[in-house]
Amino acid sequence: MMSTKPLVSLTVTIAFSLALLKTIPHPSPVVAEAADKKPPPRVIGDRRELFVDRHLVDKLKGARFQLHHPRPAELSVTLDQPWEKRFHNGICVIHDGNHFLMYYSAKNRLAVATSRDGIHWIKPRLGLVELGGDRDNNLVGTSDGRLMIGDDKPLPEIFLDRRPGVKADERFKALTLIELPGITRVIGWVSGDGYRFRKLRETPLIETSLYGAFDGTESLFWSEVEQQYVLYIRYAIKVSPPNPADPNRRSVARLSSKDFLSWTKPRPMTFGSDGLLPADHHYNNQTTPYFRAPHIYIALSNRLAQARPALTRRQAELARLLPSRDDIPDPLGALIRDCADTVMLTTRGGTHYDRLFRDALVRPGPGPENWVTRSNYTLRGLHPTGPHEMSIYVNRHNGQGSSHVRRYVFRTDGLVSVAAGFTGGEMLTRPLTFEGGQLELNYSTSAVGSIRVEVQDELGRPIPGLGLKSSVEMIGDEISGTAAWDSTTRLADWAGRAVRLRFVLRDADLYSLRFHE
Repeated sequence: MMSTKPLVSLTVTIAFSLALLKTIPHPSPVVAEAADKKPPPRVIGDRRELFVDRHLVDKLKGARFQLHHPRPAELSVTLDQPWEKRFHNGICVIHDGNHFLMYYSAKNRLAVATSRDGIHWIKPRLGLVELGGDRDNNLVGTSDGRLMIGDDKPLPEIFLDRRPGVKADERFKALTLIELPGITRVIGWVSGDGYRFRKLRETPLIETSLYGAFDGTESLFWSEVEQQYVLYIRYAIKVSPPNPADPNRRSVARLSSKDFLSWTKPRPMTFGSDGLLPADHHYNNQTTPYFRAPHIYIALSNRLAQARPALTRRQAELARLLPSRDDIPDPLGALIRDCADTVMLTTRGGTHYDRLFRDALVRPGPGPENWVTRSNYTLRGLHPTGPHEMSIYVNRHNGQGSSHVRRYVFRTDGLVSVAAGFTGGEMLTRPLTFEGGQLELNYSTSAVGSIRVEVQDELGRPIPGLGLKSSVEMIGDEISGTAAWDSTTRLADWAGRAVRLRFVLRDADLYSLRFHE
């Protein structure tokens, strides 16, 4: 829910956000027109490129962008300890070297589960925070054995700092909030193991009066590409004209810092063609760099279908839904007042999210237990859990005694593909420059399907020896297949020069590409 804290000073409206955008310089129409005629080539070097946006794609003919849904796997963390009682939601999964950490809410206290493979989880007895005279639990806290913040306050947010040279005892960062009338202050914490935290300093790292700021799960990371810390937070936009049933639109703003101590002011994100006011509520943005292509940030955003119930009270009673809350007048009514799912946004830095799809990435699926408020939210983090797979973790059965986190599995790089059916299709890239002498493809075909690749010069003319007639047909299913041509022409001879790639697909999916030595 939106925070009920009093709001004064800066109350952000659409007009205010638009005013912020006016500070961003835009090219003149003449310059823009010239750029449209001959855009500069995309410089990809040896980076892996996914097809989660239109960055590389110039034309599609008989082919399409295909969104792929993950398959559900086993339960990861369930409510089974006496100190958990009301398991609200998982928050994030962090991959730290040879183990994973999952942070979650145990009756609004921060708890952790650990795993060696991201599949099998345990709840370590940390012996750190005393609860009811007992420290035999998995609660995360301070170095002297207390909670970082009271259990009636917003939970701490935990992040792993991957900045090269970070101090060993400051590898983990945490943020807690001090909410005052009309203002939010953010306190920084550090830890070496992710369990025991100490304050970085007493004064706040961030202080803002942005309307609704930090009223949700935030996303913070060291950007390898931008060489700075980036923080994506939730804020709210007052809808005009007022709508009593849906008065605020949850949205996302971005801050950055070179040293983690001094931060820019929040800058509102824009959303695809929608601009500043997204068409839907983005409750927790969950933005992180993709682990195989860190220049692409993937946001598995939690979409709330505000004021859209999927279940009637009678249906909920017949399904025997049992709300775990007992601190409000109508727990069942609150549980079924709306529903939620997960969608995907992407960005390559800056203040704009690309939105290739509005479709849900993770749907509620079967069972009335999942058609409740704030269920189906994905935890922050997308991680490799095998040579051919990657996993996300999703909150299910929210607000009920059966609340849990379930693992969901994608093919590696398999969020989106350029796909064509049996009748075939083509994809032509924008002009690009690359490094290396081999083209690696992540692809899948049917038994009668195929992929062939043609390399063209910047003007679209096939390069002799690297044209379609010389392309060796690729058949199969590989994460790292290598394109080849039946000629003596060397792909490496075109490294650093502007080229286009033409892919001819038949009953096939192309997930990613990468040039390398």
